[in-house]
Amino acid sequence: MFDAKARLDRFQKGVGTLSTELPDTMSKLFEFIGAAQKAGALTSREKELIAIAIGIYTRCEDCIAVHTYQALQAGCTRAEILEAAAMAMGFGGGPSVGATASLLLDALDQFEAKS
Repeated sequence: MFDAKARLDRFQKGVGTLSTELPDTMSKLFEFIGAAQKAGALTSREKELIAIAIGIYTRCEDCIAVHTYQALQAGCTRAEILEAAAMAMGFGGGPSVGATASLLLDALDQFEAKS
């Protein structure tokens, strides 16, 4: 079973360490990421759904954990998240189906249970 909460915690801890050890790099990176995630023509919710699809397509476990959590926090529903994943599966085929079936579903179950 994919432990999405542990993955999220490890990611956040690692980013904290990198921010301490590479302050200029990380501050500029997160300034860019913050600008990209900021609501504009697309809402924050829509951008989280895009991030989920990209995470599924690339099979990035950190991305799936982080953006599943953030999508739920932004008010996305399970159905919306799964539809975003379906788009990724259409482009990514079997590997994206596998990431959805094993990683995303576990992340959704874990994070929804904590809500």
